[in-house]
Amino acid sequence: MSHSINQEQVDFAQHVRTTCHRLNNFLTILQCQHEHLAGLPSSQLEPELAVVLQDLEPLVDTAANDVLELSKQCRDFLEGVIHPDTSQKLD
Repeated sequence: MSHSINQEQVDFAQHVRTTCHRLNNFLTILQCQHEHLAGLPSSQLEPELAVVLQDLEPLVDTAANDVLELSKQCRDFLEGVIHPDTSQKLD
């Protein structure tokens, strides 16, 4: 039994790591877009900003969903660690 719990913990840690890498990639894209927009003359800023925001929309949605899902999974994981008897009874 403890082997499967350890494997579940390893799998969860890998999932957290993968999600954090995806979020870091998203933040890198935001930083690059910020630097790109900062270098534009003011006359080009508004039209370019509209394009950038349109391109970022699906990435923002994905990142928001990743954060929400990871938050829920972390809460569930911590509840299982803090109250392991409760999670055992639910199975």
